[in-house]
Amino acid sequence: MAGFAWLALRQAQEALKHARLEEALRLLNQPHAQERRGSAALVNRLARAFVERAERSLRKDDAEAAWRDLLQAEHLQSQDKHAERLRDALTRLGVAEVRSLLQAGEPGRAEEEIARLRGKLVRSSELQVMDEGARGWLAARDLAGRGEFGQALEAVDRARRLVKDIGVLEDYRRDLTERRESCGGSLARLHEAAHAGRWADALGAAEQVLAVAPQHAEARKVRGQAWKAVEPVTVAVAGPETETNGATQGPQASPDRFLLWIDGVGGYLVCLGSRITFGQAIPGSAVDVPLVADLSRMHATLTRDGEGYVLEAVRSIQVNGRPATRALLRPGDRVTLGPSCQFQFRQPVPASATARLDLVSGHRLPLGVDGVLVMAETLVMGGGPQVHLTAPDLKAPVVFFRNKDGLGLRHSGGLTVNGQKVPERTILGTRALVSGDDFAFAVEPVK
Repeated sequence: MAGFAWLALRQAQEALKHARLEEALRLLNQPHAQERRGSAALVNRLARAFVERAERSLRKDDAEAAWRDLLQAEHLQSQDKHAERLRDALTRLGVAEVRSLLQAGEPGRAEEEIARLRGKLVRSSELQVMDEGARGWLAARDLAGRGEFGQALEAVDRARRLVKDIGVLEDYRRDLTERRESCGGSLARLHEAAHAGRWADALGAAEQVLAVAPQHAEARKVRGQAWKAVEPVTVAVAGPETETNGATQGPQASPDRFLLWIDGVGGYLVCLGSRITFGQAIPGSAVDVPLVADLSRMHATLTRDGEGYVLEAVRSIQVNGRPATRALLRPGDRVTLGPSCQFQFRQPVPASATARLDLVSGHRLPLGVDGVLVMAETLVMGGGPQVHLTAPDLKAPVVFFRNKDGLGLRHSGGLTVNGQKVPERTILGTRALVSGDDFAFAVEPVK
């Protein structure tokens, strides 16, 4: 064994000489090599080499590589003062990154960065304060989404006391105050209309409440009751033709965009085009995804092609915090439009090219929806993990599909469309109220 140990140390010295640090580490980690005289000095040299490489990475603005090498050096139990100084520098850099994310209005990403720093054993009183502020900000968003604006404002005020000089947070507080006032009036109309059984009015009031508080439980409940009471005028068709007043007509084609309201789940804007546009929600706006945010009238486009989804900037955008003019999006990417309006790009169903865009910055669409779906060939709703829309009570998935005659639907259970029983596979008109044993939803075109 002594011969093997000697050989391992010689090989480790050679690897270290040629900056093959991982190879040297592997050799020195062999049990027989660790017991050989001289191995401790070689381990110290290796730790110093990891620190030096980390310092070079930091000078190249590659903080992640610097962290990897520093942690490796510390794992070797190095007492090198250079390692301590490098940890201080990387900690300061991480804390500054967290603050910049908060200043950009991205408390969720700030929390993710804090978690990464915690995983690197970073200890900082400033980081702890920003962590509490970010969690308070996120709690305020959650409370506001449920319509609990009083508590949301209290949470924001606590966050403001912790993280000072964050202009976006001040703007968010003003937005919360306006939303509370708007929600109060709409909620009063909702109660009055529901109590009187005026379901069309109740549905309109519910949409107004959900435009400012998308997770408001009572508004969602009343909206579901209103859907069942107010059926759409048009009917779905089960084949390529239907009769109207004795004349045979083809079904009306599905529009490029439609609204999908799912009882107990939420509302979604579904875009069928292969190219969609983003911009500010203003009167007369012609963009596909209008956003109540500080954006240009036409801000960016998203195109689905053979590569995937390509985002192109008309005005300023960032992808994962980095400025971009054109980017091929990957699942999990975070896109920031303008100074702070951010959505996360997801493709939760591997076999489908359909994408889901979730607003994560607290901004919203004027339609009162919870998210945007860019539909390719299919759109899956179900209770499992790999679905575009999660409906926990669904025992079997509901699949929307494209059809030359309009929007198709299939489900292995019974289907009722606008009060009529239809086959397991059917084609929907431009408006439809659909229900099964464990779900109900409505489809309507965007006005």
